[in-house]
Amino acid sequence: MTVYEDLVVRNLEDVFDFNRGRIKESEIRQTTVHFKVDTGAHRNVITRDVFERLGLCKEGEQTFKLAGGQSARMDVSSPMQIIWHDRRIVMDAAIAPPDASNLFSITAMELLDLMPNPTKGCLVGVHGDDYLNELD
Repeated sequence: MTVYEDLVVRNLEDVFDFNRGRIKESEIRQTTVHFKVDTGAHRNVITRDVFERLGLCKEGEQTFKLAGGQSARMDVSSPMQIIWHDRRIVMDAAIAPPDASNLFSITAMELLDLMPNPTKGCLVGVHGDDYLNELD
């Protein structure tokens, strides 16, 4: 069963500006993104329209190996904040065409201490409600 999760994604520069008192919290550009959970992906992928809605910057290009085995050159976004309940991480993302899926990577899941629950069709905490960060 494919697992999907709706996650809040924020423009990290706006978060910094809010923390410095330069903008109001209501001015932070953010959106809820419908992600397909992809345990085979090591990088997150967002569509070009999500990238533009958040006002992110292009940080460069990289070549990515796709699920079908072919390679594609894709733009990479500036870092964004991703929120699941009370857990937050900062990551960049590959930028895909508007008709592609937003992908939530295994790397992001590990950083947030999450795993897919195919029975429920959503993400759950690996350690329940406890957020365990591993340093070893």
